[in-house]
Amino acid sequence: MGSEADEEPSRPRLSWREGFYLVGPQPLSTPYFVSGFLLAAGVGYATPVVQVGLYVLLLLLAPLYIEAVLLTLSNGGTYMMTRYALGHLGKLAVAVSAFVGVIISISYAVSTLACLLAYGAHITALSQVVLGTGTIGVVALSALPAIGFGIWVTPQEWRYVALRQGLIAFVALLFSAVVPDMIIATFAPIGLLLRLNNLGLKPSVRVSKAIFLVNLLIIGATIVAGYVCLALQGVDWTSVWQGYGQAAPAVPLDATFDIGIIPGLAMISAPILLAGVGNGVLSATGVETVMNIPEELENPQRDVPKIYWAMLLTLLVVGGSLALQVFLLLPPEVLLSRSGDLVGALGYHVGTSLTGVSGVGGAWQAALVASAALMLIGAVNAGLAGSRGLWLAMTRDNLLPRALITPNERGALARLHWLLLAAALLLGTQSDWNPLSLDRWHKAMFGLVMFSGMAAFILLRRFKGEERRVYTAPWNISLLGTRVPVAAFLGVSALSYALLSLWAASSSHLEELRTLVWVVLVLVGTVVLVYNHRPLIRGGYRYVRRVLETVESTVIDPQQRTVVVAVGGVRVGRLVSKAIDLAHQQSRTTGIPYRQVVVFHMTKGVRSEFVYRITQDSIRPEGIEGTTVRIFTELTEIAPKDLDLYLALVPHKQTPQHKSVLHAAFDALVRFHEAHSFKGHMTMIGTYGVKPADIEELQTRLKDTTLVPVPLFDD
Repeated sequence: MGSEADEEPSRPRLSWREGFYLVGPQPLSTPYFVSGFLLAAGVGYATPVVQVGLYVLLLLLAPLYIEAVLLTLSNGGTYMMTRYALGHLGKLAVAVSAFVGVIISISYAVSTLACLLAYGAHITALSQVVLGTGTIGVVALSALPAIGFGIWVTPQEWRYVALRQGLIAFVALLFSAVVPDMIIATFAPIGLLLRLNNLGLKPSVRVSKAIFLVNLLIIGATIVAGYVCLALQGVDWTSVWQGYGQAAPAVPLDATFDIGIIPGLAMISAPILLAGVGNGVLSATGVETVMNIPEELENPQRDVPKIYWAMLLTLLVVGGSLALQVFLLLPPEVLLSRSGDLVGALGYHVGTSLTGVSGVGGAWQAALVASAALMLIGAVNAGLAGSRGLWLAMTRDNLLPRALITPNERGALARLHWLLLAAALLLGTQSDWNPLSLDRWHKAMFGLVMFSGMAAFILLRRFKGEERRVYTAPWNISLLGTRVPVAAFLGVSALSYALLSLWAASSSHLEELRTLVWVVLVLVGTVVLVYNHRPLIRGGYRYVRRVLETVESTVIDPQQRTVVVAVGGVRVGRLVSKAIDLAHQQSRTTGIPYRQVVVFHMTKGVRSEFVYRITQDSIRPEGIEGTTVRIFTELTEIAPKDLDLYLALVPHKQTPQHKSVLHAAFDALVRFHEAHSFKGHMTMIGTYGVKPADIEELQTRLKDTTLVPVPLFDD
């Protein structure tokens, strides 16, 4: 029986809507930023086309993720896909999946840190507009949603919530002397999310639901008003087609984006468009998190497809509409000067254009900035849920200390939440809190996660293709005997180009990340050694023994006269004794000495061919199990001193094409004969249960040898 610390707590289950609200804010926060990324990449007025194409690509990839999740029905996402697909490789599968798990873990940490810093930047900007400059305004504005959500979820503890957030605000003010306001603003949401997740799954879902619905209301109103404004205002098709070549004369360029030109559709070339596709693919996030919560759902087989389709269709409608309106409504000067906050600029333009009052536009813009900040809180909450599911799966495989899944008094895995926060803090220290570096790291890690997901899916089709599936991704083509969806090829191609482009453009930012990945791998390897040192030492000892006790297959000299005797599980001693007698008799008759007797046996106990030299004083070597033990013992009793006696073990490889185990053994014997290039030797088999037709067929397949059938029971 396991200890209490090893027992996993029972967790409440979520409906598909609750799962959608939990993970939805992560991908649906990207429309606030991806247009600016693409504009900075030089895509210009083709940005809406690239964004919509990206969302369509994610929709095409959704069936792949759905099939994989419904096949494994376990937390862990791409890690579990890799682990399951390569399960037949044993420890190698654990090592490969551990590498994938490290990539996903760092991706969650980078995503959490990037979202928190973006939240801090939004709150700082909003504070300057609403409350004026000063750290007190930033701390107060950041504390408002934390206090509000905390009291709403746990109204009976309102005093504790207010006191806790007040203490966090006091600590933030103390640190403000040495820490930028952007980081100070993250203290309150961190305290909120840690407490809610440590209370259990349901409280965190309530907050995500509220954030998601508020954002959907504000964004929905913006989109509807934007289409009305588009109908009234029209479109400057000249700029859309020809582009714009001057920076905004009155407003300085955004410090993050150095843009001086907006290419029109007529100026777009294939390299620029491909660069935009790469940036767009790596800026979409969140699809991995759904694969890390199936164990939290009431009915994963029903709920996972609903969550994926609802999330990605909402992303297509919302993201596509915002991208279209941003580039068709906003003047080029605004696009250049406000590239870091295009959605906020859209809100200001729509509010001012429809009402004629700049104050309404300013309020609308502030509402969108606040909505974006709240969505980033929801994205961090989704990251906590996704990393929790991943690390729970890795802990089950002893890749992380099992103490991490010790539940608190509420049944929540609080230590995993602190682990994510600690990882984000270490990443921030490693990157010097540089948003540009974190942006590159985020894109690189997410790209690797998606690429490994495509690879894991193809491996599932390759090695688990015969297993029954609840759902199968459509539009498959056959490649090297494996049916793979067309979407998988599209995903691999887009992600490969995106990762290579990112490496070529930002290799200096990624060097430290590569070092960090290796450090984490070493730490995971240390955990594996701590929790698995005994079986690893035993495995190493068995390997050393097998290497020392076996002989190379080339020791069997095909130039020497040889008798090969195939044995099964009955009358082994009788058959081998007859083979030894036959070797002696042939030596006397022909005058050419027979020097070798090779005992051939097919067994499930080996995965490749192993050859042992047998003498009367041989000790049973490592790897001899089951029926092979009796064969080895009988051989030591009858081993001759004037002949070299070998035991050759070959793997049992029976396929549906074989009529019986006997026919599989005959095929293995023929392969053994061909591999060792025997010529002029004799092959002895027992006739018990073997039909004359089978003996004749085997003789025709064994070239340059004489087949000697021997009755085992005087049959």
